[in-house]
Amino acid sequence: MQIKVVTWNVNSIRARLPLVLEFLEAKKPDVLCMQETKVEDELFPKEEFENLGYNVAVFGEKRFNGVATLSKLPFEYVKPHIFNEKSNQKRTLITKINGITIINLYFPNGQAPNTEAFEYKLDFIYRLKAFLEENFSIDDNLVILGDFNVAMEEIDVYDKEAMEGKIGFHPEERKALKELYSWGFVDLFRKFNKGKAFSWWDYRAGAFWKDIGLRIDYIWSTPKLAEKCVECFIDKSFRRKKKPSDHAPVVAVFEMEG
Repeated sequence: MQIKVVTWNVNSIRARLPLVLEFLEAKKPDVLCMQETKVEDELFPKEEFENLGYNVAVFGEKRFNGVATLSKLPFEYVKPHIFNEKSNQKRTLITKINGITIINLYFPNGQAPNTEAFEYKLDFIYRLKAFLEENFSIDDNLVILGDFNVAMEEIDVYDKEAMEGKIGFHPEERKALKELYSWGFVDLFRKFNKGKAFSWWDYRAGAFWKDIGLRIDYIWSTPKLAEKCVECFIDKSFRRKKKPSDHAPVVAVFEMEG
C-alpha cells in the first residue's frame, strides 16, 4: 500500500483553514503534519477534518507555535513532547501510524544570532538529537519532519553570499542541524532532487515569484524507511493560491507492505 505523508507550515490554521481543506480534498494525503497552527487545542477546528475522515492529534498554544497531525489511518499512539520545560513551547508531536513513528517538529526561529532566542534554537536541536539517541534506533521505521527553520546546505538558499551568517543559514545552526542529520537520516527530498529548490519564500517584495527562498521544510527518515520512499517533492501549487502560507507543502510517498 502507498502512504502519502505531507509536512506543511500553515502559518495559522484558522487563517488557512479553507486552503488546507482544499488541499486535503485535492491531494488526498494519508498523513498531514502541520506546524505553526497558532491555536489552543480546545479551539483547533477538529470537526472540519474529522468530517473528511481524518483522525486528529494536536499540541498547540495561543497565537504562537503549535503542531497538529491528521491521519486517515488510526493512530497507534500520540505523544506530545517538550524539550525545554522552562519555555513550555508546543513544538513536538510524536505519533505512530501503520508502524511508522512520525515526529512532527516546529523548530524555533531563533530571531537573530547572539540572542537568547538563538541559543534556545540551538539547544532545541541538540536536545532533539539526544532524545532520538535515547529512544530510537537507526533500524526503526522513523520519520522526522516539519519546519526546521534552517537551510542546511548552500544549495538550499537562493544566494549564499546574501544569506551567510544570517538567521536560517548561520554556521552554528547549520552545524547543529548537520549533527542531527548525522544520527543516520536520509533527506528524502534529496534522494530524488539534486538541484536548487525552496519551500519558504518571504511574503514581501514578490519573493515567491522571483524564487528568492530557502529550503527549510524537511522530511527525513531512517535508511530502512528511505528505501521504501518512491517519491518526494515540494508542492508549490498551494503557495500560488490567494492568502497562502509562506511555506509550501513537502510530500513523500512510501510503498509499504500491507
